[in-house]
Amino acid sequence: MGTEEESFFQRQIQVPEIGNLGQKRWRDSSVLVIGLGGLGCPAALQLALGGIGRIGLVDFDHVEVSNLHRQTLFTFRDLGLPKTEVVSKVLLEHCPWLQVECFSELVAEGTKPEILDGWDLVLDCTDTISSKYTINDLCNQKSIPLVTASVFRTSAQFAIFSEKGQPCYRCLFPNLKEGDTLNCKMGGVLGVQTALAGTYQASLALQYLLNPKVTELSSVYFMEWNPPTLYQSKIEADLDCPNCGKGKKETQIILNEKELNPSEFITYQKKRNTLLVDVREKEETDSNPIPNTFLLPLSELERGYLPDFDKDLTIVCICETGVRSQKAVSYLQTKGEIFSLKGGRRAYTQYLKNQSSF
Repeated sequence: MGTEEESFFQRQIQVPEIGNLGQKRWRDSSVLVIGLGGLGCPAALQLALGGIGRIGLVDFDHVEVSNLHRQTLFTFRDLGLPKTEVVSKVLLEHCPWLQVECFSELVAEGTKPEILDGWDLVLDCTDTISSKYTINDLCNQKSIPLVTASVFRTSAQFAIFSEKGQPCYRCLFPNLKEGDTLNCKMGGVLGVQTALAGTYQASLALQYLLNPKVTELSSVYFMEWNPPTLYQSKIEADLDCPNCGKGKKETQIILNEKELNPSEFITYQKKRNTLLVDVREKEETDSNPIPNTFLLPLSELERGYLPDFDKDLTIVCICETGVRSQKAVSYLQTKGEIFSLKGGRRAYTQYLKNQSSF
């Protein structure tokens, strides 16, 4: 540790339970942060300021105006830039000795387990059930401890799980499906709660990396805003959990055969009569339109409306992140060949930008 770095952490080193030895442990540790939104921004910054020596940043998205009220590392000058690029720059401005690695990709079903190779601990800062289940299963497969969190409106929860599971995230939430809970785009969110929850994630990570033996690995913590409340609840391991229990051998991460990634969609467009169907709500399409789409909000499908599409038409549903479009596919299954666009508008627009830069 250089003189400047040692001076930077001097007040923290003075804490008896940390000291020089604890600071060195953090400097020798590595953490992968998946998702750089309301949770990931404060979590990544606090990990860097705490002294973690190597941090990985995973996010495929770009900065938008609607991010700014809660995603605290971004400003208006960052609009349109990749989140990984902006966060990396901010962390290095705070801690120039930090090692940062960036991964611009979506972590979901089908993600290769190798993305977790070489990391001591993972922070799940995502906001979809499919991503959370995938990250949980990959961490268990790779024997890596996991810190997860989520925020809905004014309520937050966070937990840390052992590299062995027992319990794991699936024990806590065994049968959730996309749509069972609303993300912040659909349900709203109080920015300060995401900052607190993300900071608690970093705190749990630092505690574990300092001394795993004294870290509580079978509890979930709930945080409310009004009145301010923080309480702890024990998580019971599910003996039949398909991830960490007796059902483990049945757990596999399988690619959704009804999904197309953006490049596959472009190929389909060239070879087939294809219609891109936007299943977002009108207020979303007004603020972030997708060119050359047919608007069919998921809410209309849920109310029973089914358009009469031509049988020779290949339908590709798209939403914001690829979650609601999968649900739309289930309503339109009888209407011929139909797919969901993996990663939604965010992945599609990023792909088009990348292609135009060549």
